[in-house]
Amino acid sequence: LIRTINQKLQPYGLEVVKINTYEAKASQYNHVTNTYSKKELNDRWNYIDNLNIQRDMYSAYLIQHINNDLKSYNLFGCFDDWFSFIKMHNDVIEHIRNSSNKLLKWYIKKR
Repeated sequence: LIRTINQKLQPYGLEVVKINTYEAKASQYNHVTNTYSKKELNDRWNYIDNLNIQRDMYSAYLIQHINNDLKSYNLFGCFDDWFSFIKMHNDVIEHIRNSSNKLLKWYIKKR
């Protein structure tokens, strides 16, 4: 899949960049407290900055702010974009809740 995507990106001078998932631990990291917390695979939510945040959306948000070392995060960028992310996150969650797509609803299911 990555090879195919890279072939499609090649004419634009772009390529997929793979982060160091072992060291970045996006699904475990909390940029507010600068700590890691191991979670079960079926735990779909993080509690960050007094908010419930969907884990996969938050991981994507963090990866958007990964440093050039591909394993640590640009905390200034995380904090600068945080409120914009929260608004988009909440809009998407609301859209999924109102959707009839049961597969998507699994991603926002709380235990």
